[in-house]
Amino acid sequence: MKDMRPNPSGKKEKAEEAALRLLGRRDHSQEEIRRKLKARGFAATEIEEALRKLTSRRVLDDDRYAQRFALYLAEEKLFGPQRIHQKLFQKGIPADLTQEAMARVEESLPAGERLCRVLRMKLKARCLEQVLPRERRKLANYLRQRGFLWEEIGEAFREAGGFTGE
Repeated sequence: MKDMRPNPSGKKEKAEEAALRLLGRRDHSQEEIRRKLKARGFAATEIEEALRKLTSRRVLDDDRYAQRFALYLAEEKLFGPQRIHQKLFQKGIPADLTQEAMARVEESLPAGERLCRVLRMKLKARCLEQVLPRERRKLANYLRQRGFLWEEIGEAFREAGGFTGE
């Protein structure tokens, strides 16, 4: 007589095991796990079943991941709001969770403060008034690439006494 129970070594369990191995290395978003499992050749139904199980057990949690990742980008990398938002989007974080994470980041370490920290690091001990206009433009572009808005950059330059409108 043949055993009619599901095979515990079947594909669904393997997709879940592969996801757990990935999560054992570092935290991931659902979309990242989905992409990685798809690249490993798992079927969409197997992937979705594994994601459902991991999410129900809270092993995989996009909200927790978004909060941690956004705080890391703000506090360690000193990225601006736009760059953090972009990074969360790339990780497949839904818009509502991105907004919540961004709000928490702003409470923890506001963008203006992060911008001032980056500006101080780049200037070292120099005053912004001592920086040539060409260097100021490069610095402004650098800050823009880190995700700060032009308005925030202009305001930080004015506060530092080095904005002349060029």
